Amino acid sequence: MSHLEARAGWDRPAGGGTNDIDAGAMTTYDMNRPAALPRAFPHATFAHTAGTLVLATVATAFPVAAHFSGHAIGLAACVVLGMLIANFATAIVPPVLIFSYLFQNLFVALVSPHLGSLDDFNAIRAYNFVLTAAAWTVVAAHYFTSRQSFDRRLRRLMDVSFLALGIVAVYFAIGLASNPKGAAVYLRNIATPFMLFHCFALIGFRFRIAVQGAFVVMAWALVAYGYGEALMQERLFELTNGGTYVELSSRVNDPAAWLKELQQYGRVLRSYFDTLAVDFLNTPLLGDLRITVHRLLGPNFHAISYAYALAFFALVLAASGNVLYLLAAAPLLVLIGSKGAIVLVIAAIAGLIVSRFIRWRGLFWLYVAALLAWAAAGIVIGLRAGDYHVIGFLGGLENFAHHPLGQGLGSGGNLRLDTTQIDWSRSQQLGQTDVAVESAVGVMLSQMGFGAIAILLAALWIVWRVWTLYMHTGDRLTGIAALGLFAILVNGIFQEEALFAPLAFGTMMALAGLLLGRSCRAETAAEPRSALGGADLRQAARS
Repeated sequence: MSHLEARAGWDRPAGGGTNDIDAGAMTTYDMNRPAALPRAFPHATFAHTAGTLVLATVATAFPVAAHFSGHAIGLAACVVLGMLIANFATAIVPPVLIFSYLFQNLFVALVSPHLGSLDDFNAIRAYNFVLTAAAWTVVAAHYFTSRQSFDRRLRRLMDVSFLALGIVAVYFAIGLASNPKGAAVYLRNIATPFMLFHCFALIGFRFRIAVQGAFVVMAWALVAYGYGEALMQERLFELTNGGTYVELSSRVNDPAAWLKELQQYGRVLRSYFDTLAVDFLNTPLLGDLRITVHRLLGPNFHAISYAYALAFFALVLAASGNVLYLLAAAPLLVLIGSKGAIVLVIAAIAGLIVSRFIRWRGLFWLYVAALLAWAAAGIVIGLRAGDYHVIGFLGGLENFAHHPLGQGLGSGGNLRLDTTQIDWSRSQQLGQTDVAVESAVGVMLSQMGFGAIAILLAALWIVWRVWTLYMHTGDRLTGIAALGLFAILVNGIFQEEALFAPLAFGTMMALAGLLLGRSCRAETAAEPRSALGGADLRQAARS
């Protein structure tokens, strides 16, 4: 891998102008400059990748360990690490943040038997967001203190996305008065994708960042973990204390969930392992097949987020020429049973293939029409079947109709409510729930009203910018980013995780930010080449 990446030229500056390595608010060292690695050293790429992953591990694991000296100590350690990395090793912030969302909960699981309370469990799982917020604060502060040094196209992107964050902050303030905990949860989940977008776009503009090696290693680690879990889930949970983690997580969601499962459905749950059993693809439409599988949770211990992470890397590496990873990840996606992640992969790859033969900007609108038609069909079929996601979405529309200005963050949604308290039989008969659940779009409309529409429009504008860039450059990675980002937005109709999980919407927004930031940088430097680094990533993937 290192030789191929070195030959591809990822260790040379992409720019050539004054923006190669910024001075000013951030100080840099060699981790920010792969170009500084000696070309004569054949393992320079390996050393840079290894150093990045070691630093990512420290930034992720150390706050978890420090938490046992007190929550304030763990929080301070996380903030300090995030700011130090963002200030002194700015170019590796992107892989560090992605690593933290992928693997933090594995470290939490390892120490979970020693956690004293559910409050400790909740607090320790929030450190990846704290790390993101700390890094974002430094990156955003540098942007605002030297805004005129950035390309005007990038400034326009920042204006729109910071406006979206501002809207989220307003509704957070509204929700804080009535439900502080719920408001904080939804602030984290709605704001994170835009914060990742900012970090990746601004850093991608300032530096020729080397994410290829670290991303490839993380991607294959996810697949290896998934197959290990598929073959020996119980044994793996014993080794990682995964069973304790799952039990704590179920107690957070609903302490009496096992008893309610027995009362409502007559199902006896003997252990945490039984809670992972679901119907094939987790849909009532295939219930007659009576195929039950145990969902894979991945190193992040969340099945849907894990599926989206696999889908993200499968799309990125497939666009980079590595179809082997897609083939390796496909069985895991089926075992997890996340329909949204599967639809994401199929839709984005199909759209990319068609676009390689028909180079027409308006093709995107055909793609939009196809996915919206699929969503409409899903709503009709789901309504007939009494699907929870559909009736939860319609419940959100009903709330939006009654409160078009919104009710504040935390006023509904799976992450705030005990969904076992919902009378699902009554809701199925009515064709909607009383509150918005199971649908990110429905929950956002209920909580933020027209503000949610503004945020979704901002995301759609970013999608269009990425698609326009793809039409201009023809880079497959850019095409995948545009097509995948829109597919996730449509999935948000049927899943909360699609838009609220950092490993779903967040990773795609991060990729979009990186590509747009690099594009603005290359246009500023007036280089006659693709600024996306797609060729570099393709070389790394093939190795």
